[in-house]
Amino acid sequence: MNKTISPWNIGSSLYIPANHPDLTKIIINNKYPTLKSIIICLEDAIKSEDILFAKHNLQQTMLQVASFYTNNPSGNQLPLIFVRPRNIAMAKWIITNVNLSYMVGFVLPKFDANCLDDWWQALRTTSLYWMPTLETQDVYNIIKMQQLSDTLNAHPCRDKILVLRIGGNDLMNGLRLRRHRNMTLYDGPIGYLIKMLVTVFAQNNFYLTAPVCEHFSDNDLLRQEVILDINHGLIGKTIIHPSQLTVIDQAYRVSQQEFTEAQQILATTQGVFKVNGSMCEPTTQHRWAADILERAKYFGIY
Repeated sequence: MNKTISPWNIGSSLYIPANHPDLTKIIINNKYPTLKSIIICLEDAIKSEDILFAKHNLQQTMLQVASFYTNNPSGNQLPLIFVRPRNIAMAKWIITNVNLSYMVGFVLPKFDANCLDDWWQALRTTSLYWMPTLETQDVYNIIKMQQLSDTLNAHPCRDKILVLRIGGNDLMNGLRLRRHRNMTLYDGPIGYLIKMLVTVFAQNNFYLTAPVCEHFSDNDLLRQEVILDINHGLIGKTIIHPSQLTVIDQAYRVSQQEFTEAQQILATTQGVFKVNGSMCEPTTQHRWAADILERAKYFGIY
């Protein structure tokens, strides 16, 4: 699928193991109509003994997706499809053996500076987007993250990087922790890492997505966390249960007040002005305003 995609169009990404027996039906039947993207996983969610079936299932699914679009050229669009390979060797196998016509991109696991050039050599000939996942030991080191941010910003792969993903569970594992079911990620050390990663990568105009919330029995907690995600500049969140979809989509809607202020900031010729009791300064707030309009385009206004 060779088309330009906004990072905001990723939205809530449903995480589905590649060996799921109903993988094709979930996608082709558009089971969750408001879902913007899916990530088909061949990495941590797949046991080694299930890899062969998972790869075959992926092949068949992408053939069926291609058939769907061939038979419905002007019909409803399916969610954006990303694939998370187990490693670089598996990514090469996918490129060679899977129909890529309607695949949007790869989620690159365990991504750091050490594997950048290997991923580039493997994927450079495709038009697929990258979503590298920051989840290795390097993430705990702000110096290494700043170096990675600057390296990626100057690398030929820069135009392929749609967003960077924060791998919360792997980062928690590295600290011998698991998320508490009654607290947001921001209440523990991962909160610091999120703040650091946003500071380091957003300055180079990268977008980042928020870690998954694996506890899906308490959507009030999820709602609190998504609000914090938004306040930290993150633009989407992987979901592992369909009940999380509506919560995240509603939280990302833009208020009418924010929308109006963003429009005025981008349209005015004034250096500074006031709206709704707040100071608006286009010189310093135009990037925020542009993101608000883009967010409203994909999530709507309340």
